[in-house]
Amino acid sequence: MVLLLMESAVALASPWMAGQLTGAVLGETDVMFTSVNLILVVWMILLVVKSLLSFATQYLVGRTGQTMAAGLRSRIYQHMQILPLSYSQERKQGDLLTLLSNDSEHISDFVTRTLVQLLPLIATFLGAFLIMAWLDHIIAILAALLLPVYYLATKIIGRRIRPLTAAWIKSWSAMTSLVQENLGLLPAIKAFVREPVETERFANRNYDLLAWSKRQILIQSILSPGIALLAGLGLILLLWVGLGHIESGLLETSDLVSLLLYAVMLTRPISGLANVYGNVMLTRGAAERLLDFFAVQPE
Repeated sequence: MVLLLMESAVALASPWMAGQLTGAVLGETDVMFTSVNLILVVWMILLVVKSLLSFATQYLVGRTGQTMAAGLRSRIYQHMQILPLSYSQERKQGDLLTLLSNDSEHISDFVTRTLVQLLPLIATFLGAFLIMAWLDHIIAILAALLLPVYYLATKIIGRRIRPLTAAWIKSWSAMTSLVQENLGLLPAIKAFVREPVETERFANRNYDLLAWSKRQILIQSILSPGIALLAGLGLILLLWVGLGHIESGLLETSDLVSLLLYAVMLTRPISGLANVYGNVMLTRGAAERLLDFFAVQPE
């Protein structure tokens, strides 16, 4: 998280450097750096530092996520061993395999790739907003007023993800159980020439899984671009106001460039938070199944 915050801080410096470069090129006197070459050198150093921080965070987060998933799978398997036989007989084997594979991966990915990313997303958003307020408080207030619109859109679109995920898991478990059952009875299937029947059964389960997958992908595909579209429209509104301030002498050209880039940075956390909401819905289903599983105690 410290590395992610450092990466966010370096990223927030880039729009400011762009404004400094614009001011130096136009010959403005209120910029900190007047040398274009110096600005370019400092900017290149910032890009190198950001790349190194990105490498370190991706490696550390990926390694930690896999370690968490491995530990969770071990705990699930150990709990399976101590449960009574009636528990396994009453449930499909596909449900247990889903706990070991999909659900454990969802939990670890949520913690390391979604939950940890929240802090830098919020830091980037707040940092960009505060700098925008320093450059032009009217535009910053207008940007803040647009936030409830983004939240409502995320809530309306994202609330359908959770039931679709539950249906997908159920369909996946049914297909996996059918495959395991048929693999164990393969000699009998061949002896009674039931290959066409079992092929049709599998095809029906497979098509059912495909249908749920398409619905789930549709909602997830709408969520992030939809929020990004609203954020882009809000960005155009902010730019329109900013151009008016340029004409009235309230903003310098270099400040407008920085303001534009910081406004673009505001849209990234908004899109990221839309993805976070979708991942929360997916993870809630996995967490509930794991909690129900661990709640079963041996006799």
